[in-house]
Amino acid sequence: MTELDIGFSQSQGDRSYQEDAWGKVVWPNGFTLALLSDGMGGAVAGETASNEMLEAFKESFIESTEPSIKLRLKESLIDANTHLQGLIKADSSLDGMGGTIIATAFTGEKIVWVSVGDSPLWLVRKGEISQINENHSRWAELLKLVESGKMTQEELDQHPERNQLTSAVMGYEIEQVDIGEAEVDVDDWILLASDGVETLTEKEINLLCSRPGWDSAQSLAEHLIQQVDKVERPGQDNSSVIALHVNGKDES
Repeated sequence: MTELDIGFSQSQGDRSYQEDAWGKVVWPNGFTLALLSDGMGGAVAGETASNEMLEAFKESFIESTEPSIKLRLKESLIDANTHLQGLIKADSSLDGMGGTIIATAFTGEKIVWVSVGDSPLWLVRKGEISQINENHSRWAELLKLVESGKMTQEELDQHPERNQLTSAVMGYEIEQVDIGEAEVDVDDWILLASDGVETLTEKEINLLCSRPGWDSAQSLAEHLIQQVDKVERPGQDNSSVIALHVNGKDES
């Protein structure tokens, strides 16, 4: 089984609060669950939503006996959403809280994921970066208009609804869910990120991941967030990244 090196870093950015949350579980055989959530709903509710949904998801996944990883991820997502629903019913002031989520399961041969929202899941392989999960936002819908020639890129960049989510985990029916899998190769990078990291372009992220000599996934994760902070973007959102690096096979 290939080995997985894991790193995490985050920044509060230009906000007065941190709504991003993350988690991981590593089994003795190397099977790994990694989770990232970008909360919404204001300072208190956003932090509550991201942390509560991750803990509920993680608990559900650990306790599940479902043999299909995809079904296990989907069931854990449903349980996390139901958990938020219970919190909101108990405290109506939390109504409207929620967030995005990415959860990945590393099996040694592939990455299996479930995601809701606009937080990107990137695969970097041999100097090429690609977002492998769906973007559940108006930006993704508007991009199709750009690609068909019905809108310019400049119009998309300035569109007032470009950052509006079309799906989120909020304790109600989830409009869109992306579930997929991808084979992994030695030296692949898999990045789970909140959308604040997109202050950097995919080209910039690709160049950083493709740079030789990173001594750990932690060092890359920290460097990515440092580069986001260095831009000093006005109103910079919270930014978080989990970096997963696929190492050679464990021969022990």
